[in-house]
Amino acid sequence: MLQLSKTDFLQFSHCAKSLWLLKHKPALYEHGIFSDYLQKIVTEGYEIEAYLEAHLSLQSDADKYSYQTVFNTKEGLFAKADCTRKNEDGTINIYEVKSSTSVQMSGKKNQVKDATFQKIVAEGAGFKVKKIFIVHLNGQYVRDGAIDADQLLTFSDVTAEVDKLISDTRSEIDAALLLLESASIDESSCSCLALTKINHCDVFDYFNPTIPKHSIYNLPRMSKKKLFNFVATKRFDLDEIALDEVTEKQAPVLRAAHLKAPVIDHEIISTWFSRVEYPIYFVDYETYASAAPIIDGARPHSPIPFQYSLHIKMSPDDEWLEHVEYLAEKATMPIELIEHMQKHIGDAGSVVSWHAAFENTQNKNMALMYPEKQKFLQGLIDRTMDLEDPFKEGYVDIQFQGSTSIKKVLPALVPELDYSGMKVASGTDAMEAWHRLVGLPDGPAKDELKASMLEYCKLDTLAMVRIFNFLEELNNRS
Repeated sequence: MLQLSKTDFLQFSHCAKSLWLLKHKPALYEHGIFSDYLQKIVTEGYEIEAYLEAHLSLQSDADKYSYQTVFNTKEGLFAKADCTRKNEDGTINIYEVKSSTSVQMSGKKNQVKDATFQKIVAEGAGFKVKKIFIVHLNGQYVRDGAIDADQLLTFSDVTAEVDKLISDTRSEIDAALLLLESASIDESSCSCLALTKINHCDVFDYFNPTIPKHSIYNLPRMSKKKLFNFVATKRFDLDEIALDEVTEKQAPVLRAAHLKAPVIDHEIISTWFSRVEYPIYFVDYETYASAAPIIDGARPHSPIPFQYSLHIKMSPDDEWLEHVEYLAEKATMPIELIEHMQKHIGDAGSVVSWHAAFENTQNKNMALMYPEKQKFLQGLIDRTMDLEDPFKEGYVDIQFQGSTSIKKVLPALVPELDYSGMKVASGTDAMEAWHRLVGLPDGPAKDELKASMLEYCKLDTLAMVRIFNFLEELNNRS
């Protein structure tokens, strides 16, 4: 008998066939790499559980609580509750710990459905469940000294919501058990065909090997209705899609696919460059956010800038660019980062970032933290230009795969710049690297990690410079 855990059930709810493959042909299942970021999530979950246990240990009924309670049923269902309470009437309460700042009730992370599975398994194992709570974080909590678990944690009673889902969830569990009993299934496709690319299961390519590289899943902002129509008519190749079937925002991507060449709107590019003022400051932030804040003054999951890279281009003909960088080596709020930037970013000239809404959000938040720096930070916001914007409709290449991420644009335009092989190669890598950095003593290990972090952030702004130069040359030729 194959076991069905809570994690298994949630996977079944998303893509049933992916669960079958995992259970019956594990060698074919693409588990992927257990990244530092995923390890961070797991570790933070344990930290929140520890805060809950510390909080409950101080209560008058502390002896009523148990932790990591295991439930098994004869039909192969398995669940482990983070915390349970034995009530005076013989029933139990279940407490599920989550690192979110609210109860999530939809999508792949439906916490109420998660709790419903827990109740069904617990009662199948012979327990009577009275109440179910989701223990999550108080998003308004601000750390000031040691973590105050009483203020950090919020107990949300979801018993009524769980009871509404019992019948449907029980039916899903039965369907999952029936599927797992099957010795074979149709492996020619999976239900993720009807989902956008970001929602595909980990083994989408295995079940759908005939989907072309440049497919309908590369069209941005795809509606469920439109995607369903394409799937229903088995039209996955972009060559099979007509321009009058897509939106204005999707059209440039489709044209690029049809032409097998970039689609260039010189007017859009020219308009963007008409706003550029020299000197140009290419800026990129790295931020750290954690479930339980590690810095006084921070809230749960609030991003705190700890690093920036800056390339300065003084004039169009400037071949040598000044580079400035800053990396905090202690877990502190970003006042030193702001003051460092003030020394190097002048009052005039454009500030260029990629997906600038992120940098501007950090600037707004830092202005709230430090009102005395509001004028400087608001000045950055007012002068900020988003280098991502021209690639939404001004320059579209199917090699971008329907994305405007710099990680997709850079390889197509500047292939000699490459993030591969770098010890720190993404924003999540940088975040985890910094968490390690602030805990390391001075020495070779810390110096090596610091160098890797600086190298990564420097490449982010250098990539912007090179992409900017590409567009500028194109604009000058038009």
